[in-house]
Amino acid sequence: RMSEIRSAAGISFEASADVLIVGAGAAGLVAALAAHEAGAEVVVVERDAVPSGSTALSAGLIPAAGTRFQHEAGIEDSPEAFARDILEKAHHEPDAAMVALLARRIGPVLEWLAEAHGLPFDVITNFSYPGHSARRMHGLPKRTGSELIDRLREAVEAQGIPVLTGFRATTLFTDDDGTIAGIAGNRPDGGEERVGCRALV
Repeated sequence: RMSEIRSAAGISFEASADVLIVGAGAAGLVAALAAHEAGAEVVVVERDAVPSGSTALSAGLIPAAGTRFQHEAGIEDSPEAFARDILEKAHHEPDAAMVALLARRIGPVLEWLAEAHGLPFDVITNFSYPGHSARRMHGLPKRTGSELIDRLREAVEAQGIPVLTGFRATTLFTDDDGTIAGIAGNRPDGGEERVGCRALV
């Protein structure tokens, strides 16, 4: 967690990237793959020695609606039904437009990870998550979060995206207009390293 925000004036960066991602959990690794595919030079920094994140402690199951995996299993579903279920379960507290957007986007993301990066997702046909009106939980063969992280890490490595482990981000640098210019972090040897960026995730 960043503990300080400082001006980037007069700061030199040892390395730089178009897109700098803090955290090599599932979200960070998927963001890295997407930014790389879009043509950006990407660097990921991770506090731990081995990327894991909270995903590694989970079952690694991802709900998605209208996927080809559901279609292949004979399950009829739609992003609209998924969004309705989420809003009902959450008593309509979340922003409905954001829920609808996420419900539309997660299915294509899973299909892209399968097709472009070889993650063998399928839909779980013998279990319905409470509050879901269709079987829409997707997972990898072992049904573990650690398998999901391992597969994502392998995909990132296969694309040649650097992941700097043992990097504890401490400081955010901004330009005068508030634009993020980079970060600083502590390395395992106790030294500080600064990485500049055009965009930060």
